[in-house]
Amino acid sequence: MVKTIETQEHRVANEAEMQALCQKLARTLQPGDVVAFYGDLGSGKTFMIREMCQALGCKEPVTSPTFTLMQQYTTACGIPVYHFDFYRLESELELYNIGLEEFMEDEGITFIEWAEKVERELPARRINIYLDFVPDAPNARQVRIERRTS
Repeated sequence: MVKTIETQEHRVANEAEMQALCQKLARTLQPGDVVAFYGDLGSGKTFMIREMCQALGCKEPVTSPTFTLMQQYTTACGIPVYHFDFYRLESELELYNIGLEEFMEDEGITFIEWAEKVERELPARRINIYLDFVPDAPNARQVRIERRTS
């Protein structure tokens, strides 16, 4: 049984407010955390991951691994960060070939874009981030953060 232990709602008006939210969220992340991102194309999933990686002290350039499925970075403290993008995922076999389960069980931090495509594979204990566009405000986003535990 999955319980939502904390839900936060944020309306961010612009890039600066999103950066501040990402920095705050990054400070709460621990080794072993899985962060699942949900949202339409262009809603800010990669932007959030890039900002959180910067806040964690990753030196590597953060880009969406749309064609490679996974990128790896390292925090300033030496913690590995795994960044998956499943936009182009074609089969569950690809998940097994890249070893998704092993990465999520590792002591790194795992970010997953297009998490709805791998919902069945996600651990019960995770952080879900839902990004929605705000009508009539092209730079604004509604962000819902759910911290779940089993």
